[in-house]
Amino acid sequence: MNLLVLSLLLLLNGPDLQVTPVEWDFGTIDRAGGPVNTRIQVKNNSSTAISASFLSTCGCLTVEPEQLQLAPGNTGVLTLVFDPVDDRGPVEKDIIIRTTLESFSMALFLVRGFVIAPERDDSIEDAGGTQDAGGTQVHLDYYYSAGCRSCLRFLNKTIPGLEQELGVHIEINEYNILDPDIYEQYRGVLAALNQEEQAYPALIAGNTVLQGERAIEAELKELLRLLPSDLPVAEPAVSKELPGIRSDLAFIPLLAAGLLDGVNPCAFTTLIFLISSLAVAGKTRREILKIGLFFTAAVFTTYFLIGFGLFQAIRAASYFPLIAQIIRWVLITALVVLAGLSAYDYFLIRAGKAGNILLQLPRAFKKQIHQTIKSQVRSVALITSSLLLGFLVSLFELACTGQVYFPTIAYLVQIKSDPTGLYYLLLYNVGFILPLVLVFVLTFYGLNSKALTSFFQKSMKFIKLSLAFLFLGLAVIMFFT
Repeated sequence: MNLLVLSLLLLLNGPDLQVTPVEWDFGTIDRAGGPVNTRIQVKNNSSTAISASFLSTCGCLTVEPEQLQLAPGNTGVLTLVFDPVDDRGPVEKDIIIRTTLESFSMALFLVRGFVIAPERDDSIEDAGGTQDAGGTQVHLDYYYSAGCRSCLRFLNKTIPGLEQELGVHIEINEYNILDPDIYEQYRGVLAALNQEEQAYPALIAGNTVLQGERAIEAELKELLRLLPSDLPVAEPAVSKELPGIRSDLAFIPLLAAGLLDGVNPCAFTTLIFLISSLAVAGKTRREILKIGLFFTAAVFTTYFLIGFGLFQAIRAASYFPLIAQIIRWVLITALVVLAGLSAYDYFLIRAGKAGNILLQLPRAFKKQIHQTIKSQVRSVALITSSLLLGFLVSLFELACTGQVYFPTIAYLVQIKSDPTGLYYLLLYNVGFILPLVLVFVLTFYGLNSKALTSFFQKSMKFIKLSLAFLFLGLAVIMFFT
Protein backbone atom coordinates (compact mmCIF):
# COMPACT_ATOMS: atom_id res chain seq x y z
CA MET A 1 0.00 0.00 0.00
CA ASN A 2 2.85 2.42 0.78
CA LEU A 3 4.31 1.89 -2.66
CA LEU A 4 0.94 2.45 -4.31
CA VAL A 5 1.01 5.93 -2.85
CA LEU A 6 4.65 6.25 -3.90
CA SER A 7 3.61 5.55 -7.51
CA LEU A 8 0.82 8.11 -7.23
CA LEU A 9 3.26 10.71 -5.94
CA LEU A 10 5.62 10.09 -8.84
CA LEU A 11 2.72 10.39 -11.29
CA LEU A 12 1.62 13.71 -9.81
CA ASN A 13 5.07 15.30 -9.60
CA GLY A 14 6.70 13.74 -12.65
CA PRO A 15 8.78 10.55 -12.77
CA ASP A 16 11.85 12.15 -11.17
CA LEU A 17 12.86 8.98 -9.33
CA GLN A 18 12.09 5.46 -10.50
CA VAL A 19 12.42 2.48 -8.15
CA THR A 20 12.35 -0.96 -9.79
CA PRO A 21 10.72 -3.12 -8.55
CA VAL A 22 8.40 -0.98 -6.44
CA GLU A 23 8.54 -3.50 -3.56
CA TRP A 24 10.31 -6.71 -2.59
CA ASP A 25 8.06 -9.69 -1.93
CA PHE A 26 10.46 -12.48 -0.96
CA GLY A 27 7.60 -15.00 -0.76
CA THR A 28 7.71 -17.87 1.74
CA ILE A 29 11.06 -18.76 3.25
CA ASP A 30 12.30 -21.05 6.02
CA ARG A 31 14.12 -19.37 8.87
CA ALA A 32 16.62 -22.21 8.87
CA GLY A 33 17.60 -21.32 5.32
CA GLY A 34 19.28 -18.12 6.46
CA PRO A 35 19.33 -14.67 4.81
CA VAL A 36 17.81 -13.93 1.42
CA ASN A 37 18.77 -11.07 -0.87
CA THR A 38 17.70 -9.17 -3.95
CA ARG A 39 18.68 -6.14 -6.01
CA ILE A 40 16.67 -3.06 -6.86
CA GLN A 41 17.39 -0.29 -9.33
CA VAL A 42 17.02 3.40 -8.58
CA LYS A 43 17.01 5.73 -11.60
CA ASN A 44 17.27 9.51 -11.56
CA ASN A 45 14.89 10.77 -14.26
CA SER A 46 15.25 14.40 -13.24
CA SER A 47 17.42 17.02 -14.90
CA THR A 48 19.61 17.56 -11.82
CA ALA A 49 22.06 15.42 -9.85
CA ILE A 50 20.55 14.00 -6.68
CA SER A 51 21.59 12.30 -3.47
CA ALA A 52 19.41 9.44 -2.18
CA SER A 53 19.77 7.71 1.20
CA PHE A 54 18.25 4.39 2.23
CA LEU A 55 17.65 3.59 5.91
CA SER A 56 16.34 0.25 7.11
CA THR A 57 13.91 0.37 10.04
CA CYS A 58 15.10 -3.00 11.35
CA GLY A 59 18.51 -4.56 11.96
CA CYS A 60 17.32 -7.70 10.18
CA LEU A 61 17.20 -5.80 6.87
CA THR A 62 20.37 -4.28 5.44
CA VAL A 63 20.87 -2.02 2.42
CA GLU A 64 24.12 -1.72 0.48
CA PRO A 65 25.08 0.97 -0.26
CA GLU A 66 23.12 3.19 2.10
CA GLN A 67 23.53 6.22 -0.16
CA LEU A 68 23.60 6.85 -3.90
CA GLN A 69 24.79 9.87 -5.85
CA LEU A 70 22.94 9.88 -9.15
CA ALA A 71 23.63 12.16 -12.11
CA PRO A 72 20.70 12.99 -14.42
CA GLY A 73 19.60 9.83 -16.25
CA ASN A 74 21.87 7.55 -14.22
CA THR A 75 20.80 4.33 -12.49
CA GLY A 76 22.14 2.95 -9.21
CA VAL A 77 21.81 -0.59 -7.85
CA LEU A 78 21.05 -1.50 -4.23
CA THR A 79 21.46 -4.89 -2.61
CA LEU A 80 18.90 -5.77 0.06
CA VAL A 81 19.56 -8.58 2.53
CA PHE A 82 16.89 -9.88 4.91
CA ASP A 83 17.89 -12.15 7.81
CA PRO A 84 14.80 -13.96 9.20
CA VAL A 85 16.54 -15.11 12.39
CA ASP A 86 14.08 -13.26 14.66
CA ASP A 87 10.93 -13.43 12.52
CA ARG A 88 8.03 -15.82 12.18
CA GLY A 89 4.83 -15.65 10.12
CA PRO A 90 3.83 -12.62 8.00
CA VAL A 91 6.61 -10.04 7.70
CA GLU A 92 6.48 -6.39 6.69
CA LYS A 93 9.60 -4.22 6.86
CA ASP A 94 10.22 -0.73 5.53
CA ILE A 95 13.17 1.12 4.10
CA ILE A 96 13.02 4.90 4.41
CA ILE A 97 14.03 6.63 1.18
CA ARG A 98 15.12 10.25 1.41
CA THR A 99 16.33 12.33 -1.54
CA THR A 100 17.38 15.87 -2.32
CA LEU A 101 14.52 16.15 -4.85
CA GLU A 102 11.86 18.67 -3.83
CA SER A 103 9.20 16.50 -5.47
CA PHE A 104 10.40 13.37 -3.70
CA SER A 105 11.68 14.19 -0.24
CA MET A 106 10.67 10.95 1.48
CA ALA A 107 9.03 7.60 0.73
CA LEU A 108 8.93 4.03 2.02
CA PHE A 109 10.05 0.88 0.21
CA LEU A 110 8.13 -2.17 1.39
CA VAL A 111 9.71 -5.58 2.03
CA ARG A 112 7.26 -8.36 2.78
CA GLY A 113 6.83 -12.12 2.84
CA PHE A 114 6.26 -15.08 5.14
CA VAL A 115 8.81 -16.80 7.39
CA ILE A 116 8.38 -20.43 8.40
CA ALA A 117 9.75 -21.09 11.89
CA PRO A 118 9.06 -23.29 14.94
CA GLU A 119 5.92 -22.35 16.88
CA ARG A 120 7.86 -21.74 20.08
CA ASP A 121 10.14 -18.71 19.87
CA ASP A 122 12.11 -17.93 23.00
CA SER A 123 13.97 -15.05 21.39
CA ILE A 124 11.37 -12.46 22.34
CA GLU A 125 9.90 -14.00 25.48
CA ASP A 126 9.98 -11.81 28.54
CA ALA A 127 13.01 -12.51 30.66
CA GLY A 128 10.99 -12.45 33.87
CA GLY A 129 10.85 -10.12 36.79
CA THR A 130 13.27 -7.25 37.06
CA GLN A 131 15.16 -6.00 40.09
CA ASP A 132 14.53 -2.56 41.49
CA ALA A 133 18.00 -1.61 42.74
CA GLY A 134 17.30 0.83 45.50
CA GLY A 135 15.41 3.28 43.33
CA THR A 136 18.27 3.82 40.83
CA GLN A 137 16.49 4.66 37.61
CA VAL A 138 17.52 5.47 34.05
CA HIS A 139 15.23 6.83 31.34
CA LEU A 140 15.77 5.87 27.70
CA ASP A 141 13.91 6.69 24.49
CA TYR A 142 13.71 3.84 21.98
CA TYR A 143 12.69 4.50 18.36
CA TYR A 144 11.90 1.40 16.32
CA SER A 145 9.51 -0.17 13.81
CA ALA A 146 6.55 -1.89 15.44
CA GLY A 147 7.09 -5.02 13.30
CA CYS A 148 10.74 -5.50 14.31
CA ARG A 149 10.97 -8.75 16.30
CA SER A 150 14.65 -8.26 17.16
CA CYS A 151 13.61 -4.93 18.69
CA LEU A 152 11.00 -6.73 20.78
CA ARG A 153 13.66 -9.19 21.88
CA PHE A 154 15.81 -6.23 22.94
CA LEU A 155 12.94 -4.74 24.96
CA ASN A 156 11.71 -7.98 26.53
CA LYS A 157 14.97 -9.82 27.07
CA THR A 158 18.07 -7.64 26.77
CA ILE A 159 16.76 -4.76 28.89
CA PRO A 160 15.62 -6.97 31.82
CA GLY A 161 18.97 -8.76 31.64
CA LEU A 162 20.85 -5.46 31.89
CA GLU A 163 18.69 -4.38 34.82
CA GLN A 164 19.59 -7.51 36.75
CA GLU A 165 23.27 -7.35 35.81
CA LEU A 166 23.80 -3.65 36.56
CA GLY A 167 21.33 -3.24 39.42
CA VAL A 168 19.37 -0.39 37.82
CA HIS A 169 15.78 0.13 36.81
CA ILE A 170 15.50 1.09 33.13
CA GLU A 171 12.39 2.96 32.09
CA ILE A 172 11.97 2.94 28.31
CA ASN A 173 9.71 5.22 26.32
CA GLU A 174 8.83 3.30 23.14
CA TYR A 175 8.14 5.13 19.86
CA ASN A 176 7.04 3.75 16.50
CA ILE A 177 9.33 5.38 13.95
CA LEU A 178 6.77 4.75 11.16
CA ASP A 179 4.35 7.18 12.80
CA PRO A 180 4.89 10.47 10.87
CA ASP A 181 4.59 12.57 14.05
CA ILE A 182 7.08 10.35 15.88
CA TYR A 183 9.45 10.38 12.92
CA GLU A 184 9.50 14.17 12.80
CA GLN A 185 9.87 14.24 16.58
CA TYR A 186 12.94 12.00 16.37
CA ARG A 187 14.49 14.12 13.63
CA GLY A 188 13.88 17.14 15.85
CA VAL A 189 15.83 15.45 18.66
CA LEU A 190 18.68 14.65 16.28
CA ALA A 191 18.76 18.25 15.08
CA ALA A 192 18.89 19.48 18.68
CA LEU A 193 21.85 17.16 19.33
CA ASN A 194 23.60 17.98 16.01
CA GLN A 195 23.29 14.36 14.92
CA GLU A 196 22.54 12.84 11.51
CA GLU A 197 19.96 10.13 10.87
CA GLN A 198 21.97 6.95 10.28
CA ALA A 199 20.26 3.70 11.29
CA TYR A 200 17.35 2.10 13.15
CA PRO A 201 16.46 1.16 15.78
CA ALA A 202 17.78 4.16 17.70
CA LEU A 203 18.18 4.70 21.43
CA ILE A 204 18.59 8.06 23.16
CA ALA A 205 19.99 8.43 26.65
CA GLY A 206 20.50 11.99 27.75
CA ASN A 207 22.54 13.63 25.02
CA THR A 208 23.84 10.34 23.63
CA VAL A 209 22.30 8.73 20.53
CA LEU A 210 22.98 5.09 19.65
CA GLN A 211 21.82 4.23 16.13
CA GLY A 212 21.46 0.68 14.86
CA GLU A 213 21.39 -2.66 16.67
CA ARG A 214 25.18 -3.09 16.54
CA ALA A 215 25.88 0.27 18.19
CA ILE A 216 23.23 -0.32 20.84
CA GLU A 217 24.54 -3.81 21.61
CA ALA A 218 28.16 -2.66 21.74
CA GLU A 219 27.80 0.54 23.75
CA LEU A 220 24.63 0.43 25.85
CA LYS A 221 26.02 -1.50 28.82
CA GLU A 222 28.96 0.87 29.29
CA LEU A 223 26.69 3.86 28.79
CA LEU A 224 24.37 2.63 31.55
CA ARG A 225 27.31 2.32 33.92
CA LEU A 226 28.14 6.00 33.36
CA LEU A 227 24.63 7.49 33.37
CA PRO A 228 23.33 9.15 36.51
CA SER A 229 19.82 8.22 37.61
CA ASP A 230 16.82 10.12 36.25
CA LEU A 231 18.95 11.58 33.49
CA PRO A 232 17.17 14.38 31.62
CA VAL A 233 16.56 13.81 27.92
CA ALA A 234 17.00 16.44 25.19
CA GLU A 235 13.70 18.06 24.30
CA PRO A 236 12.51 17.32 20.75
CA ALA A 237 11.12 19.91 18.36
CA VAL A 238 7.70 18.25 18.78
CA SER A 239 6.52 17.43 22.29
CA LYS A 240 6.83 13.72 22.99
CA GLU A 241 3.65 13.77 25.05
CA LEU A 242 1.46 15.14 22.27
CA PRO A 243 0.86 11.87 20.36
CA GLY A 244 0.01 10.04 23.59
CA ILE A 245 -2.44 12.70 24.73
CA ARG A 246 -4.15 12.77 21.38
CA SER A 247 -4.39 8.98 21.32
CA ASP A 248 -5.92 8.87 24.78
CA LEU A 249 -8.61 11.35 23.78
CA ALA A 250 -9.21 9.86 20.35
CA PHE A 251 -11.75 7.28 21.46
CA ILE A 252 -14.28 9.95 22.58
CA PRO A 253 -15.06 11.55 19.19
CA LEU A 254 -14.59 8.19 17.45
CA LEU A 255 -17.16 6.39 19.59
CA ALA A 256 -19.52 9.37 19.33
CA ALA A 257 -19.11 9.39 15.53
CA GLY A 258 -19.85 5.66 15.34
CA LEU A 259 -22.99 5.95 17.47
CA LEU A 260 -24.27 8.95 15.53
CA ASP A 261 -23.52 7.28 12.21
CA GLY A 262 -25.51 4.26 13.39
CA VAL A 263 -28.65 6.37 13.99
CA ASN A 264 -28.31 8.87 11.17
CA PRO A 265 -31.24 9.09 8.75
CA CYS A 266 -29.55 6.94 6.09
CA ALA A 267 -28.94 3.95 8.33
CA PHE A 268 -32.02 4.26 10.52
CA THR A 269 -34.63 4.61 7.77
CA THR A 270 -33.16 1.52 6.11
CA LEU A 271 -33.38 -0.32 9.43
CA ILE A 272 -37.04 0.66 9.84
CA PHE A 273 -37.84 -0.54 6.33
CA LEU A 274 -36.04 -3.83 7.02
CA ILE A 275 -38.00 -4.46 10.24
CA SER A 276 -41.35 -3.68 8.57
CA SER A 277 -40.45 -5.87 5.56
CA LEU A 278 -39.61 -8.79 7.82
CA ALA A 279 -42.93 -8.38 9.61
CA VAL A 280 -44.85 -8.24 6.31
CA ALA A 281 -42.99 -11.36 5.15
CA GLY A 282 -44.38 -13.20 8.17
CA LYS A 283 -41.12 -13.69 10.04
CA THR A 284 -41.45 -14.57 13.73
CA ARG A 285 -39.66 -12.56 16.42
CA ARG A 286 -37.11 -15.33 16.83
CA GLU A 287 -36.46 -15.35 13.08
CA ILE A 288 -36.16 -11.56 13.03
CA LEU A 289 -33.61 -11.71 15.84
CA LYS A 290 -31.63 -14.40 14.02
CA ILE A 291 -31.71 -12.44 10.77
CA GLY A 292 -30.75 -9.29 12.66
CA LEU A 293 -27.68 -10.88 14.24
CA PHE A 294 -26.30 -12.17 10.95
CA PHE A 295 -27.26 -8.93 9.18
CA THR A 296 -25.42 -6.94 11.84
CA ALA A 297 -22.37 -9.22 11.62
CA ALA A 298 -22.21 -8.70 7.84
CA VAL A 299 -22.58 -4.92 8.22
CA PHE A 300 -19.84 -4.80 10.84
CA THR A 301 -17.43 -6.91 8.79
CA THR A 302 -18.08 -5.00 5.57
CA TYR A 303 -17.69 -1.58 7.19
CA PHE A 304 -14.57 -2.58 9.08
CA LEU A 305 -12.87 -3.98 5.96
CA ILE A 306 -13.74 -0.85 3.97
CA GLY A 307 -12.43 1.29 6.80
CA PHE A 308 -9.27 -0.83 7.09
CA GLY A 309 -8.49 -0.33 3.40
CA LEU A 310 -9.05 3.41 3.61
CA PHE A 311 -7.06 3.66 6.86
CA GLN A 312 -4.08 1.92 5.25
CA ALA A 313 -4.27 4.07 2.11
CA ILE A 314 -4.42 7.37 4.01
CA ARG A 315 -1.79 6.15 6.49
CA ALA A 316 0.55 5.36 3.60
CA ALA A 317 -0.08 8.76 2.05
CA SER A 318 0.65 10.49 5.36
CA TYR A 319 4.34 9.55 5.08
CA PHE A 320 4.65 12.15 2.32
CA PRO A 321 4.58 15.63 3.90
CA LEU A 322 2.98 17.28 0.87
CA ILE A 323 0.19 14.70 0.56
CA ALA A 324 -0.31 14.68 4.34
CA GLN A 325 -0.88 18.44 4.33
CA ILE A 326 -3.24 18.19 1.36
CA ILE A 327 -5.26 15.50 3.15
CA ARG A 328 -5.32 17.57 6.33
CA TRP A 329 -6.69 20.72 4.70
CA VAL A 330 -9.12 18.85 2.45
CA LEU A 331 -10.39 17.06 5.56
CA ILE A 332 -10.78 20.28 7.55
CA THR A 333 -12.65 21.91 4.65
CA ALA A 334 -14.91 18.86 4.18
CA LEU A 335 -15.70 18.73 7.90
CA VAL A 336 -16.64 22.41 8.00
CA VAL A 337 -18.88 21.96 4.94
CA LEU A 338 -20.53 18.87 6.44
CA ALA A 339 -21.07 20.72 9.72
CA GLY A 340 -22.80 23.53 7.82
CA LEU A 341 -24.98 21.13 5.80
CA SER A 342 -25.96 19.21 8.93
CA ALA A 343 -26.94 22.46 10.65
CA TYR A 344 -28.97 23.43 7.57
CA ASP A 345 -30.75 20.05 7.68
CA TYR A 346 -31.50 20.63 11.36
CA PHE A 347 -33.32 23.86 10.59
CA LEU A 348 -35.20 22.21 7.71
CA ILE A 349 -36.44 19.49 10.07
CA ARG A 350 -37.48 22.10 12.63
CA ALA A 351 -39.46 23.84 9.90
CA GLY A 352 -41.27 20.60 9.05
CA LYS A 353 -39.38 19.98 5.79
CA ALA A 354 -37.58 16.75 6.70
CA GLY A 355 -38.07 15.43 3.17
CA ASN A 356 -35.87 18.22 1.78
CA ILE A 357 -32.73 17.58 3.86
CA LEU A 358 -29.49 17.59 1.88
CA LEU A 359 -27.45 14.88 3.60
CA GLN A 360 -29.45 11.79 2.71
CA LEU A 361 -29.29 8.86 0.34
CA PRO A 362 -30.04 9.63 -3.32
CA ARG A 363 -33.48 8.40 -4.40
CA ALA A 364 -31.97 5.79 -6.74
CA PHE A 365 -29.95 4.28 -3.88
CA LYS A 366 -33.01 4.16 -1.62
CA LYS A 367 -34.95 2.35 -4.33
CA GLN A 368 -32.14 -0.16 -4.84
CA ILE A 369 -31.86 -0.83 -1.10
CA HIS A 370 -35.63 -1.39 -0.79
CA GLN A 371 -35.63 -3.77 -3.74
CA THR A 372 -32.71 -5.69 -2.27
CA ILE A 373 -34.43 -6.01 1.10
CA LYS A 374 -37.72 -7.16 -0.45
CA SER A 375 -35.97 -9.83 -2.49
CA GLN A 376 -33.93 -11.19 0.41
CA VAL A 377 -36.40 -11.19 3.32
CA ARG A 378 -38.56 -13.82 1.62
CA SER A 379 -35.65 -16.21 1.19
CA VAL A 380 -35.82 -19.47 3.13
CA ALA A 381 -32.04 -19.49 3.54
CA LEU A 382 -32.04 -17.14 6.53
CA ILE A 383 -28.31 -17.11 7.28
CA THR A 384 -27.12 -16.75 3.69
CA SER A 385 -29.71 -14.12 2.76
CA SER A 386 -29.04 -12.16 5.98
CA LEU A 387 -25.30 -12.04 5.35
CA LEU A 388 -25.79 -11.08 1.71
CA LEU A 389 -28.33 -8.44 2.68
CA GLY A 390 -25.99 -6.91 5.25
CA PHE A 391 -23.16 -6.78 2.73
CA LEU A 392 -25.25 -5.21 -0.06
CA VAL A 393 -27.00 -2.68 2.19
CA SER A 394 -23.63 -1.62 3.63
CA LEU A 395 -22.28 -0.87 0.17
CA PHE A 396 -25.36 1.11 -0.91
CA GLU A 397 -25.49 3.07 2.36
CA LEU A 398 -21.88 4.20 2.00
CA ALA A 399 -23.11 6.98 -0.27
CA CYS A 400 -24.55 8.54 2.88
CA THR A 401 -22.93 6.96 5.94
CA GLY A 402 -19.55 7.51 4.30
CA GLN A 403 -20.10 11.23 4.93
CA VAL A 404 -19.33 10.44 8.57
CA TYR A 405 -17.14 7.36 8.17
CA PHE A 406 -14.53 8.61 5.72
CA PRO A 407 -13.72 11.94 7.45
CA THR A 408 -13.55 10.10 10.77
CA ILE A 409 -11.01 7.63 9.38
CA ALA A 410 -8.93 10.49 7.98
CA TYR A 411 -9.07 12.13 11.43
CA LEU A 412 -7.99 8.83 13.01
CA VAL A 413 -4.93 8.58 10.76
CA GLN A 414 -3.95 12.13 11.71
CA ILE A 415 -3.99 11.40 15.45
CA LYS A 416 -3.11 7.69 15.51
CA SER A 417 -1.47 6.54 12.31
CA ASP A 418 0.41 3.49 13.65
CA PRO A 419 -1.19 0.03 13.39
CA THR A 420 -2.76 0.36 16.86
CA GLY A 421 -5.09 2.91 15.26
CA LEU A 422 -7.02 -0.10 13.96
CA TYR A 423 -8.27 -0.69 17.50
CA TYR A 424 -9.86 2.74 17.37
CA LEU A 425 -11.36 1.88 13.98
CA LEU A 426 -12.79 -1.22 15.61
CA LEU A 427 -14.26 0.97 18.35
CA TYR A 428 -15.96 3.17 15.75
CA ASN A 429 -17.57 0.16 14.11
CA VAL A 430 -18.74 -1.19 17.45
CA GLY A 431 -20.45 2.16 18.04
CA PHE A 432 -21.96 2.00 14.55
CA ILE A 433 -23.63 -1.40 15.03
CA LEU A 434 -24.80 -0.86 18.63
CA PRO A 435 -28.07 0.79 17.46
CA LEU A 436 -28.62 -2.13 15.06
CA VAL A 437 -28.15 -4.69 17.81
CA LEU A 438 -30.38 -2.75 20.21
CA VAL A 439 -33.20 -2.42 17.67
CA PHE A 440 -33.21 -6.13 16.80
CA VAL A 441 -33.17 -7.12 20.48
CA LEU A 442 -36.03 -4.71 21.27
CA THR A 443 -37.95 -6.05 18.26
CA PHE A 444 -37.61 -9.53 19.73
CA TYR A 445 -39.27 -8.21 22.89
CA GLY A 446 -42.16 -6.57 21.04
CA LEU A 447 -40.96 -3.31 19.49
CA ASN A 448 -42.58 -2.67 16.07
CA SER A 449 -41.70 -0.51 13.08
CA LYS A 450 -44.37 2.05 14.01
CA ALA A 451 -42.69 2.74 17.35
CA LEU A 452 -39.31 2.88 15.62
CA THR A 453 -40.61 5.43 13.11
CA SER A 454 -42.05 7.58 15.90
CA PHE A 455 -38.73 7.53 17.78
CA PHE A 456 -36.79 8.37 14.63
CA GLN A 457 -39.04 11.32 13.72
CA LYS A 458 -38.73 12.79 17.21
CA SER A 459 -34.95 12.30 17.33
CA MET A 460 -34.05 13.27 13.78
CA LYS A 461 -33.35 16.95 14.43
CA PHE A 462 -31.29 16.13 17.52
CA ILE A 463 -29.22 13.65 15.47
CA LYS A 464 -28.60 16.25 12.76
CA LEU A 465 -27.57 18.88 15.31
CA SER A 466 -25.24 16.40 17.01
CA LEU A 467 -23.66 15.56 13.68
CA ALA A 468 -23.10 19.26 13.02
CA PHE A 469 -21.26 19.62 16.33
CA LEU A 470 -19.31 16.41 15.69
CA PHE A 471 -18.08 17.59 12.29
CA LEU A 472 -17.21 21.02 13.66
CA GLY A 473 -15.41 19.50 16.64
CA LEU A 474 -13.32 17.22 14.42
CA ALA A 475 -12.44 20.18 12.20
CA VAL A 476 -11.28 22.18 15.23
CA ILE A 477 -9.20 19.26 16.53
CA MET A 478 -7.62 18.79 13.11
CA PHE A 479 -6.84 22.50 12.80
CA PHE A 480 -5.04 22.70 16.13
CA THR A 481 -3.12 19.40 15.76
